[in-house]
Amino acid sequence: MLILLVDSNETTRNERAAALQHQGWKVVDADDPATALIWVADAAEIDLLITEAIFPSGKMGFELREAVATKFPIAQVLFTTRYDLAGFEANIGDAPVLKDKPFTPDRLVARVMDLTQPAGATPTVEAPALLPPGSVLGNNEIIERLYTEMDSETYRAVQRAVSRQVALVLLKPELLAREDAVRAFKERERIKASVSHHRIAPLYEAGTENGWLFYTREIPPGRSLEEIRAAGEKLTERALAESLHGIAEAMHHAAAERGLHHRALSTRDIYIDSESQASVVNVFRPPADKPRDQHADVRALLGLFKPVIGAGKARGLLQSIAAEDLDWAGLLEHINTVRDEMRERSVIRKAEGVHDDDGAGGKRARSTALLWLAGAVVLMLAAMLGGFAGKGYEEPAPVSRPAEMVWIPKGEFVYQNGERKQLEGFAISKNEVTIAQYAAFLQALKQSPDAKQYDHYEQPPEKKSHVPEGWDAYYAAAASGASFNGQPLSTSCPVTRVDWWDVVAYCKWKGERLPTEEEWERAARGEIGNLFPWGSEAKPGAANLGDDYDRTGVKGGAIDGYNLWSPVGNLDDVSNLGVADLAGNVQEWTATWDTHPDYPDLRVPVMRGGHFGMKSSTQLLTSRYFAESPDEPAFTRGFRTASDQKP
Repeated sequence: MLILLVDSNETTRNERAAALQHQGWKVVDADDPATALIWVADAAEIDLLITEAIFPSGKMGFELREAVATKFPIAQVLFTTRYDLAGFEANIGDAPVLKDKPFTPDRLVARVMDLTQPAGATPTVEAPALLPPGSVLGNNEIIERLYTEMDSETYRAVQRAVSRQVALVLLKPELLAREDAVRAFKERERIKASVSHHRIAPLYEAGTENGWLFYTREIPPGRSLEEIRAAGEKLTERALAESLHGIAEAMHHAAAERGLHHRALSTRDIYIDSESQASVVNVFRPPADKPRDQHADVRALLGLFKPVIGAGKARGLLQSIAAEDLDWAGLLEHINTVRDEMRERSVIRKAEGVHDDDGAGGKRARSTALLWLAGAVVLMLAAMLGGFAGKGYEEPAPVSRPAEMVWIPKGEFVYQNGERKQLEGFAISKNEVTIAQYAAFLQALKQSPDAKQYDHYEQPPEKKSHVPEGWDAYYAAAASGASFNGQPLSTSCPVTRVDWWDVVAYCKWKGERLPTEEEWERAARGEIGNLFPWGSEAKPGAANLGDDYDRTGVKGGAIDGYNLWSPVGNLDDVSNLGVADLAGNVQEWTATWDTHPDYPDLRVPVMRGGHFGMKSSTQLLTSRYFAESPDEPAFTRGFRTASDQKP
């Protein structure tokens, strides 16, 4: 272990350095922050920084801590002080402080061992807890002390009225007489109470009992990163991506979008559950004089994960993210891209023929393995557009036929497993929106003086375009009538790779809207609740489904004539109301949002219908599928429009 020791007193610095070196640790010492910064600039590693918080010259160790954290995010810090640090709580954060009374070199060694001891080591003796186990404060019975900070102690407690475990944060009694400390604590409570996000532990209550100030907050589900590290466990690549996504969501919402100040995240602030979903402790607090550096905070976060990442893909992912030097918005965008790629890789790894047959019970979609998906855009470009390269190819102007709308009259119908519902009359497009129709929309956006007028009011600010990924190659191939995987592709095929925000914008541009899932099912099953659009008897080949899908493209389409997409309305997949391609071709976005069955605190758009890679079943028209988020596009997913106006 390499320790950087910064101490202005030559005598004590030499004594302390010698005591640390006696433990077998390598020590580099300096007498002030400026000298230390010069050494840090060229250093290859630092495991622990021990520095005075305030030097006799008036210089401070806080900026040195930030410089070390920027270059060595995983390095730990221990502040020493000869002065009262009241008022510097925000600067110190959750870093431990050793007060010089003076302390002996042995005490310094013991404190360093506390910071660096392996799991299972015997800790040094701490001061007794202010609230021993079994004591009661308000409605809360203390279970154990979790940790101590400069101005507070945090306990695990149980709210007796509802038998719920909480974290109880207590202002240290010696600070109750100080108006500034009490005021700062209450202001911290106010800020924390204003934060509402499903990945940030909410404040439950703020109370006063026997003159003591405290508040309680949620203990997030799962285990802290500190506990995972102590157990010697390692996260997989997927677990790392999911965890970072949750943290990025939380910090982007509070720190980037709302501009809230916060202390540095630590391993005890990050909780990861069994599904690799991460939450963070509510670390937000009143503004400080100096705003936080988001890039430095993201680097520090990645450093916290370094000890729980093994060799291989997870380590490579962590390093690749660190190399980007991202802020919170950049991290969220980057991780969303990584998760999209992982989902496609997952589809590729699934055995051919896997399909979703979960019925109407609300299980998440498990799409059939489409082994070409991950590289589809690249393959399209290579296989279909290779001949255009360098030949002055120009994108043809989109030719879009008006969408034909079908009126569904007002009335009662059978919904899901026999429930009878009533709907007002509505119109729904006979066919799924085609590549040509979507191209006309994109062309209109280019010419519009205010294209943003079509955006949904909740569309994320980082989403700047409605052009699907790989669109140029995709559209040019379709417009030229090229073949892919032995199958013709045309602009009459349904548009895919559009997310929920894209399809809502398209609908608004058309003066229409997305159908709700009830409207979608009404159009698909008629009044009596048919199992298939055409009736209640299976009809092989009537819909473009995955019973004849072949990943190689050699034999695909033997039953319905298509291995991948088909032009819209080309098969007998038509309901008795005249609406086409509801059982197959591509799955479809709807206007309905609901709670994701795997994540009870996450609401996402609902999707309906089968697609060309999904095997036939009697649940195609009743199964409900859930996107991971509205930002999630797929090659198997498109949409159709609806309206309240008669055509």
